[in-house]
Amino acid sequence: MTPSLANTGLPRAASAALLASVLGAGNAPAAEQLRFQVYLDDRPIGEHRFSIADSGATTRVTSRASFDVDFLFINAYRYRHTSNEVFRNGCLAAIDASTDDNGKRYAVSGESVDGGFRVQGNNGVERADGCLKTFAYWDKDFLSNTRLLNPQTGDLEPVRVQPKGRDTIEVETGRQVPAERYALRTDELTIELWYNDELGWVGLESDTGKGRRIIYRRVL
Repeated sequence: MTPSLANTGLPRAASAALLASVLGAGNAPAAEQLRFQVYLDDRPIGEHRFSIADSGATTRVTSRASFDVDFLFINAYRYRHTSNEVFRNGCLAAIDASTDDNGKRYAVSGESVDGGFRVQGNNGVERADGCLKTFAYWDKDFLSNTRLLNPQTGDLEPVRVQPKGRDTIEVETGRQVPAERYALRTDELTIELWYNDELGWVGLESDTGKGRRIIYRRVL
């Protein structure tokens, strides 16, 4: 998803060390791989991949997005995003993320603290009490939250979710699959999400705020 205090929060090195300790050596479980072809309206612009590994109460997620929009043989827009996230018992325990949004760079790091989570982004340090989640589209349970951490900016964003009922959606193979549809609303955007009973998260569509649509189609 694309979300001020003095700079006294968690150093990125500390967050990286925590991630290394949690993701570190040992027999790592096989990870589930989710891949989405991404479109701007009907034009393919890149992909977004997710690697999700569960080990007992711990879930490790790596998200990588790469988009390029060309105009008259010139790269008019470039987006790169990587986020490494660790969840324990469904709650965010650590994050280390970086984004290049057409030359504007963001860095987000954070870790769980007593009774909550502390995160540092470009706008400074914030603390959230209780169990925090990111915009973890791959985990349908995240839809029950009323506030989510934006892994691009480090902002804590209020959200509202509305079930939209049964629907069908096209996946990248060109076939239609049945799915439950949800509308997730932030203060700026409405994000439509689709979940299939067997496949899990299979689609996303969102306005850009500029009259165009971002569309994710699951590659099976």
